[in-house]
Amino acid sequence: MAKLCTVYDLLISCPSDVAKYVPMIELAANYFNNQFGRSNDVVIRTIHWSKNAYPAMGAPPQALLNRQIVDRSDMVVGLFWTKFGTPTEEYGSGAEEEIERMIAQGKPVFLYFLDVPVSPSEIDYGQYAKVREFKKRHKADGIYFEIKDPEHLAVKLCDHLALHFGSVLQGPALKERNKPGTILWVDDQPENNAYKRKTLEQYGLEFTLALSTRQALSILRTQSFSLIISDMGRKEGPREGYVLLDELRKTDRATPFLIYSNLPKEGHAERVLRHGGQGYTNDPAELVKLVIQNLLKGE
Repeated sequence: MAKLCTVYDLLISCPSDVAKYVPMIELAANYFNNQFGRSNDVVIRTIHWSKNAYPAMGAPPQALLNRQIVDRSDMVVGLFWTKFGTPTEEYGSGAEEEIERMIAQGKPVFLYFLDVPVSPSEIDYGQYAKVREFKKRHKADGIYFEIKDPEHLAVKLCDHLALHFGSVLQGPALKERNKPGTILWVDDQPENNAYKRKTLEQYGLEFTLALSTRQALSILRTQSFSLIISDMGRKEGPREGYVLLDELRKTDRATPFLIYSNLPKEGHAERVLRHGGQGYTNDPAELVKLVIQNLLKGE
């Protein structure tokens, strides 16, 4: 039986040295369509100049690409390694122009930088300097992610697509129904969670950050929160997530508490529940799901 689906065009924008990873991005989109899109009536189509552009005259090459595929796309995934690309009339490269153009239009940007070994003889240091400057310029935006193993690119992108579309599909309803308030996020490396926070902010959530158990407990003496997220190990110790949870439950049995850590779920998921928490995960998409489920309880 036929059904209606919403189709989003995902532009793939990258210099030539990462062109071999384009199939990985396409794989991530296909996996997303099968795992998330099918159950939510969402389809992502990948767009790349090598497959979707056509010969034309009357304008500079990048202007033609902008008209044919860039401005018609709904979002963009950018990937950089050591090359920045060929300059256009207005930007340092075609990839930069496409990404900046999408940002200016308020469209979602998924930006990745490969941080993997390369032979020094293969590096054009002038090009690499431009990549580093571009990365530095967008550091404050929190819109990029570093990939240390190319094999993880498809997994990361699929996770980020699920996070984004989760907020698109559920965010407005949550804002309208719940007015969810503020989350306390405890992590001694908050920069690692920038992408997740930006995704959750699309649900109307706000965040207060704490770098340690001690700082979190100090904040909790004077403020209340809709939910608390903690990592597991910090400089204070390898099980600080449980230390904070145990201290909180001495005086507060109601505030939902989640632990988000890169440790395996086996053993920890049940232990968090025994300590009075509401969940444990090492998966960003599952984290968003747990946050939303706990904020909507009782409605």
